[in-house]
Amino acid sequence: MKYGQELIRELEAEIKANKSAIEDRMERIDRCETDWDDCFVSQRCEERGISNAQAKIDLINAGGTAWFTEYATLDGTLVNAHWCNTKFGDTLRAEMPDGSVVWTSACTKKGLAKKGLKMVECLRPAWYKFHSSCSGMLGVYSGSYILFPSDWNYATGEEAKDEPLDIREAE
Repeated sequence: MKYGQELIRELEAEIKANKSAIEDRMERIDRCETDWDDCFVSQRCEERGISNAQAKIDLINAGGTAWFTEYATLDGTLVNAHWCNTKFGDTLRAEMPDGSVVWTSACTKKGLAKKGLKMVECLRPAWYKFHSSCSGMLGVYSGSYILFPSDWNYATGEEAKDEPLDIREAE
């Protein structure tokens, strides 16, 4: 696995290749060898590729970590929680330390506290991935790169631990 400066060099080469492809395409369009209508998806993908590679470089240079919103009991014990789309709407499902499961649609501090929960921010290794809610050409065109908690720290090459590197109260 590549990480740190070696990965940065690879990402910089990716940026250079995407910029070269964009320049080549613009020259072909200027010479009327191709039409802009035939190139807009490629252009968008390469522009996003440049932005994604630069975001990854920035993340590596910042230590390879980011803050993510998670849920904990009122005493600070992290719980396995995720939002589900139910017949009642979006609902948070939290597995409590005692084995019980709490369901709530509350998203305010007061509402979560009534269920014995609070939002916290956890510092974890992070990386970017492509996400789209559509498929086909629409998915390619409308998708975006999102930050997610990664199994690896791409700045250091270290494997992520189950416990976060740091925890703070959510703002």
